[in-house]
Amino acid sequence: MDSKPLSVMHTLADHFHRDALDFAARFDLLWEAAPLMHKMARTKSFVDLLMGCECALKCHGIFGHLKEQPRDVYRRIRGFGHRVGDLADYAAFLDDRTHYNHLKDQLSEFPVFLRYSLDAYETFFPSFLDRKAADLNYSQTIGNNPWVLEIRASLEALNASVEGHIGGLVTADLVELLAHEKEMHEFAESCLK
Repeated sequence: MDSKPLSVMHTLADHFHRDALDFAARFDLLWEAAPLMHKMARTKSFVDLLMGCECALKCHGIFGHLKEQPRDVYRRIRGFGHRVGDLADYAAFLDDRTHYNHLKDQLSEFPVFLRYSLDAYETFFPSFLDRKAADLNYSQTIGNNPWVLEIRASLEALNASVEGHIGGLVTADLVELLAHEKEMHEFAESCLK
C-alpha cells in the first residue's frame, strides 16, 4: 500500500472527499426510502446529492492546484460558496472535463436552500395556476429519476477518481505526525485572519 502524503492540501482534499462520500451514502439510503417518497423529502435527499457534488468538486479543485499555496486554494474554494458552476470550472484534477461540465450544466441553478420546504415550494411550485413561473422544473429535474441518477453517477465517478490519491498508510513517525498537526493548526489560524 502506498504512503499517504502528509500535507495540508492532501488533508483538505481528504476531508472534502470523506464529506462527498458521506453525502452520497445518505442520498443512497434516503432516495427511495418509502416514508420519504413525497416531493419535499425527495428534494431534501437531492440536496444531499448536491452537497456531495459540491464536496467532490472541492476535492478536485484542491488536487488540481497542488502546486499553489494551500491558503490561496482554500480561500478560493471557500469563496465559491455553494456555487457548483464555479467549483466545476475550478476543478482541474481530471484532464477529461466531462463530469465537471455535466455537473455545471445540470446543477448551477440549484441552491442548497431547497432543503427548506417553503423555499422548495416557492422554487418549483410558485403557483398552481402558472407552472411556467417556476424557477426550476421539478418534473424535469428532481422528479425525473434518470436525471437524478445521472448526477449520482457523475458524483460516483469523481469520488472514484481520487481514491488512489486519498488512501494509504500514514507514517508511524510521531515527529512527522506532530509536525503535520502543527502545520494544520497554523493553516487553520491563517485562514481565519
